[in-house]
Parts: sequence; C-alpha cells; structure tokens
Amino acid sequence: MSATTSSESRAGADSIGAVLRNGAFLRLWIIQALTQILQNMINFALLLRVRDVVEVHQLPHANTAISLVILSFSLPAVMFGPIAGVIADRVNKRTLMAVLNAARAVAVVLFLVIRPGWHVETILAAYYIVTFVFGLAGQFFAPVLGATIPLVAKRNQLMSANALFNLTNTAAQLIGFAAVGPILIRVLGVDMLFVVTIVLYIIAAGLVFTLPRTPVPVRALEEIELRPVQRFWNDMKEGLVFILQDPTLLRAIGYLTLASTTFLTIATLGPDFVSSVIGLPKEDIGFIVAPAGAGILAGVLIVPRLARRIGRDWLIDISLTIAGVMMALLAVTRLTLNELTRGEANLWLVVAFAATFAAILGICNAFVLVPAQTMLQERSHEGVRARVYATFFTVSNTVAFVPIFFAAAAADIFGVTNVLLVMAAVVVSIGFFGLFHRRRAERMKWERVRTRHRQGPDAIPLRDRVGHRTSS
Repeated sequence: MSATTSSESRAGADSIGAVLRNGAFLRLWIIQALTQILQNMINFALLLRVRDVVEVHQLPHANTAISLVILSFSLPAVMFGPIAGVIADRVNKRTLMAVLNAARAVAVVLFLVIRPGWHVETILAAYYIVTFVFGLAGQFFAPVLGATIPLVAKRNQLMSANALFNLTNTAAQLIGFAAVGPILIRVLGVDMLFVVTIVLYIIAAGLVFTLPRTPVPVRALEEIELRPVQRFWNDMKEGLVFILQDPTLLRAIGYLTLASTTFLTIATLGPDFVSSVIGLPKEDIGFIVAPAGAGILAGVLIVPRLARRIGRDWLIDISLTIAGVMMALLAVTRLTLNELTRGEANLWLVVAFAATFAAILGICNAFVLVPAQTMLQERSHEGVRARVYATFFTVSNTVAFVPIFFAAAAADIFGVTNVLLVMAAVVVSIGFFGLFHRRRAERMKWERVRTRHRQGPDAIPLRDRVGHRTSS
C-alpha cells in the first residue's frame, strides 16, 4: 500500500461518517442532540420570560436581570463541579445519565408552577431558583457525557467525534434557540413548550438505556477501607493533581474556559445588542445567532483536516486573534456604516454585515473548541476523565462569573458596544500573545546548536545539549 493510500485510509477512518457507523456512538450522539436542543429551547424561553417580566414591571437594569438567569444556570458548576466529576467517575455512567434526564424533566415541571400574577420579586427569585435546579442536573450530565465519548469512540476518531459533538452543539443552538424554540413559543406559547420538553426529556432518559454498560472502576482494598468522606476527598484531590501535573491539559482547559466565557457573555448581551445596536426586535436575535451557528457548522466540518495541516496550537491562537477582530467589527458595525453612509444606514445592510462578522466569529469558535476538547480527552484516562471535565466546568463557570455579571452591569451603564469592544481587545491580546510566544519558542528551538547530522533540534538529547554548553 502506498503512502498516499495509507494516508487516505487513515483520513477515512477518522471521518465523521465512519464515527456515525459506530452504533453505540450514534445513540450517544442522538441523546446529546436531543437534550441540547431541549436545553436551548428552555434557555430561549427563560430569557424571554425574564425580559418580559422586566418590561411589564418597568424594572431598571434589564441586562443585569438577564445575566442572573445565566449565572443561576452556571452556579452549580462552581458549587458542585468537583462532586459531579467524582460521582461520574465512580458510578455507572449510563444509569447516571438516565437519572439526570429525568431530573431535568422534573425541573421543567417547576417552571410551569411559576405564575405571572405573583409579586415581581417573587417571580424573578422563583425563576432563578428553578434555573439553578435545572442547571444542577445539567452540570452533572455534562462531565458524564463528555467522559463517555472515548468509551464508545475509537482513539483515532476522537477529533472527528468531538467535531461532530461541536457540530451538534451548534445545530442544537440553531434549532432550539433560533428556530424551533421561537416557533413553538409563537404557536403554542411558553407553557406548552415546557410540556413538550418534559415529554422529550423522559424519552431521552429511556434512550440512554440502549447504550452499552459502562465500566465502574474497581477500588483498591485500601480505598474501600477509608471512610466515605475521606475517600471522596481523595478522589477530588486525585483529579486536581492529575490536571496540575499536565501543562497540555491545563492549556486545553484554559482555551475552553476562554471560549465558553466569551460565548456566555455575548449570550447575556445578545438581546440588548440586537435591539439597541442593530435595531431589530429582541425576538429576532436569530438573524445574528443563525449566521454564527452556520459558521460553527462550517468550522467543525473542516477543523480535523486543518488541525492536522497546521497544528492544533497554532490553529487555536490564530483563531483567537481573528475572533477578537471580528467581535470588534461586530460591535461597531452600526457606527461604521452610519459614518460611511453619512446618515442612518439601512437596517438590512447593517444586519448583513453583522451576520457576516458573526459567521466568521462562529468559525473561529469551532477552531478553538474542537482541538481543545480533543486535547482534554487525549490527555486524561477513563478513570479520571469525568473529574477532568468537571474541573473544567468548575473553572470555566467560576471564571465566567465576573465578566458575565460585570459585563451586563457595565452594558447598562456604558452601553453594550463599549463592553463588546473591551472583550474584543482581551481576546485579541490573548491570541496575539499566544502566537508571539509560540513563534518565539519555534525560533529558539531551531537556533539551538545541532551536533548530529540531518536531525532537527528536537532530536538532540538533553545530555548532548548540556555537554555542548559545558564544553563551550
């Protein structure tokens, strides 16, 4: 077999089509798609419900009120992330996923209990509390789902498997947040949308039992003899030490944290940006979300091949730099077009430019998320993988608290455009620093003195380099 044929064979084995031919992975993917669509439908309904409460009662600081919904959903990751990881690593993952889907169905039932006739503070508090409960079930579900992917997909298919999961995540946002959610709300109303999601969550819980049994790690005798609290603490410490000892794993968590924090902050400011900057009704946020989602769809389809060509780290840093530029252009779209047309720019011209920048931003998002998630999975074995995922969710949601809350408050005071420009500057700086550092490291590596013929700097053993310096 020629080298070309062998390369094509490996590419075929790593394709999304090859991954989907794996029956167990296919069922896991369907569960992920269904539950994420439902989650995005509920998120859209909650944002509208809280926005309506703010407008009906003419409450100030609308962005802050909306940000509290997102923070209520994210708070469980901070409080229970390490616990979720330990439980996911120590129990049957299939059973846990089924129980958590049933729990989310119960949480949605609680949304139906909240009535608009209640006192306004009571309504908002109820939404925040139930959102916390709903997010708690989701927090336990996310690490166990992520840890199950390598159990049903081959190692050489992880890049495509993660690309497909990111593709599905984006499609779920488009379907749930920008398509099915808004349509069902217009046709059926928010309460009936909640009823539909309850039924579908129960179906997802039943579908989980079609997955293969997942192994439960066997504990050593000395672990069994420990008290439950001490054993639990040792499990959490083991996961944290595993992460801290791996710089690549730390870097992957950093990339994922930055991407998720940026996404959540933009989601918080999205309704205000669409209405106050673009000039569309807040219900038409899909004009910006849909192009961004389409960009992610395109990005995840090509990221495996592109990452193999230029390297995952280079791809991530380049994408972060471009993403920051696109975020800045998105923020000043209206102002720039008004200056160019010397008046009030046509609404649909503004929408077209904003949609283009959002699409490119979506592509960059895929180029960061897919390689970083693959790095995270490759660097963690199955006995600790759920704890690694839980640590990532804990770190990302903890880090996200400050920018999300203060970005919303700052948008109420300084305007959403200025806040987006500050965020863009931060993302560009991180991406540019990564490129500069990586370029400098590559240059230093090739400038080292080489003592062996026809071999690059990585091939020189450390003792040879030390010996050379000493002799010189």
